[in-house]
Amino acid sequence: MRFDAVVVGGSVAGATAARELARKGLEVALVEKARFPRPKACGEGLLPHGVAALEAMGLRPEGVPVRGLRYVSPRGVAAEADFPFGYGLVVRRERFDAWLFDEAAATSGVTAFRETPFDAERFRARWVIGADGLRSRFHGRGFTATPPKPGRVGLSTHVSGLRVDRELVEVLIHAAGEVYLAPSDDDEALVACLFWEDRLPEGSNEARVRGVLESLDALAGRRGALTFTTPVLGVGPLGLHVEPLFHDGVVLAGDAAGAPDPVTGEGMSLAVISARALAEALASDDPASYERKRREAARGSEWLSRWMLRASRRPGVADRLIATLGTSPNLFGKLLEIATGLRPPPTLALLEKVFA
Repeated sequence: MRFDAVVVGGSVAGATAARELARKGLEVALVEKARFPRPKACGEGLLPHGVAALEAMGLRPEGVPVRGLRYVSPRGVAAEADFPFGYGLVVRRERFDAWLFDEAAATSGVTAFRETPFDAERFRARWVIGADGLRSRFHGRGFTATPPKPGRVGLSTHVSGLRVDRELVEVLIHAAGEVYLAPSDDDEALVACLFWEDRLPEGSNEARVRGVLESLDALAGRRGALTFTTPVLGVGPLGLHVEPLFHDGVVLAGDAAGAPDPVTGEGMSLAVISARALAEALASDDPASYERKRREAARGSEWLSRWMLRASRRPGVADRLIATLGTSPNLFGKLLEIATGLRPPPTLALLEKVFA
């Protein structure tokens, strides 16, 4: 059978793109090699603009609502701010992916294939959407994927025995990178440890995560008997840049199209928003407009991640930056407006002084 479009990969970007393409009248094959639900390394956060985009499509995911972010420096200096609008959601990724895939599969015009590897001879279509992750099969076939230097990797899991704020997502900077903490099911917490590859500690992944959690003074008094309730999963390279996003009938989406560093928590929201833009572009036979819109949607988070990663590499700078944010709530609010697309990325003189 020939389709208008075949989507390779049924996670956030793929399922959203398939559903939106079908709602615009295209016949779509959604092809996923895995069985849902399945675990996946992820920070599990949807920023407010990602939540709003899903709701605009008639989709209301389950999750723990959060009102803002808190950054903590190596010396324990903290700064926090509420999101400029709406609320974020912390979702269990295995359930979120399965739910999105089922929503797409139930959409008229989508033919879903579970546990099915992609075969170009079997799935013929005018458009092929590569939504198959950071290590996409399409990279190298007219697409150049460039990891950052120095490289970055991430480890994620869920733990009990760690008290976290139930209203905020926390980003704590540590000697080898950052740790991202968020409320999850019941008394569990989502823990995502981000590392610079040249500072990656020795030992197993579980030992690396435990070592970070037990070493941070900012968590003193909040740690009990730490128990890992899900496997520690790894992902990398983080911050991958890909170009172009359209070539010879293939369009890349989600992490296959590149991903902002997860220090901003933007990944899933960008996947949802850009998948909607992709559907609009292909329905209008204008794939070039998708690339422009996706680059535009990613500008704010990429800008913010550059600032945060510069601070992460230099602990003294991180202390100064977060102290500045703590005493300048309007500045922190502006940064969140940039990250959520409400304000274009400028050059902020105050931050330049911090990094001088």
